[in-house]
Amino acid sequence: MKAITFAAPIPTYLVTLAAGRLSPRLLVGPHACTRHGEVADPELPGDRWVRVGTRLGGICGSDLAIVALAASPATSPFSSFPFVIGHENVGVIEAIGAAVTTLRPGQRVVVNPLLACAARAIDPPCAACRAGAPSRCEHFTDGALAPGMLIGTTRGLGGSWGERFVAHETQVHVVPDTVSDEGAVLAEPFACCVHAVRAALPAAGERVLVIGAGSIGLLTVAALHALAPGAAITVVARHGFQGEHATRLGAARVLTGRPDARALAEAAGARLLATVIGPPAAVGGFDRAFVCVTGARAMDDALRFTRAGGTITLLGNARHLDGLDWTPLWMKELVLRGSVTYGAHPGAGGDAFAEALALIASGRAPVAPLVTHTFPLAEHARALAAAMGKADAKSVKVAFRF
Repeated sequence: MKAITFAAPIPTYLVTLAAGRLSPRLLVGPHACTRHGEVADPELPGDRWVRVGTRLGGICGSDLAIVALAASPATSPFSSFPFVIGHENVGVIEAIGAAVTTLRPGQRVVVNPLLACAARAIDPPCAACRAGAPSRCEHFTDGALAPGMLIGTTRGLGGSWGERFVAHETQVHVVPDTVSDEGAVLAEPFACCVHAVRAALPAAGERVLVIGAGSIGLLTVAALHALAPGAAITVVARHGFQGEHATRLGAARVLTGRPDARALAEAAGARLLATVIGPPAAVGGFDRAFVCVTGARAMDDALRFTRAGGTITLLGNARHLDGLDWTPLWMKELVLRGSVTYGAHPGAGGDAFAEALALIASGRAPVAPLVTHTFPLAEHARALAAAMGKADAKSVKVAFRF
């Protein structure tokens, strides 16, 4: 099958690191860590597994970090090389294992790519999986599979940047006929946002700040509007077209570009106090902030403009936050929490992945228009350029189509 794979032998890694920054066209090729070409079809690892033919495979920010060699080495133990990239997916079941009873070939599905205890045949499961928190699984490197947290980072399973991949029966969700492929391929990233919002759910009347209006930021707006409709959502969007999407999805206010302290304070209902040197301090502010981009500026704004005792959730895959003044974290007794993938939440009626797909199917989360560009796999240079060049392409979610 045709696929885009990643492996990182040290000499190739260093060459790609030096050359790959110049152009998306140099990120994928015979002398790069990321390659496009023929690979063997993945085999079913067991009799409770299914093979899925990919229809759309989304390009995630974490995928771009892999390709551009910007992912933290701290994540490397939770991958196994070479792997086919891609965890955002929608496809059709092509084959099922002998023990699969709940699925059949021909069904259109999305797959929760998390490779926790159930998929790894770990019995008994770890405490986190028993508690409905598989994103905290203790066994991403153990069991019947090669090390890896997700399909799309794990050797032998394929990924959605390939023509087909395999998944454990427990990972598979049938897509309702009313949901388009574009809506379905967003189920996985939307589930990440539903999970984050459920864990820090705003009360009616609370002020909420979403920093960043890429796909994760906009999907967080959609999750907030669906799950906490009484909250007032302010979004910081770099580009005007992102602000238009944010307004459509439920934002009450959009601050475009790089808003100054005065604009953020007004939106937050905060007072600004002059400091001896440097930016002003804020008293009062947003009840909750969701940081959906990387970089010190975004976290600095969240720390300064979240009220004392408020909560900040980091969804952006931040690695280094150079020069950040952490004083507001302890001085205002803020809660700072990270969020990744999905899990169960009390009162939600299921895990975040199932809830995300249900919200899309019900129309409460009209996210499909966020898929702004699709490309065949062979046009990977154009696809990566569109995904990396949001301003020029006016892209939100870019996907490979099969």
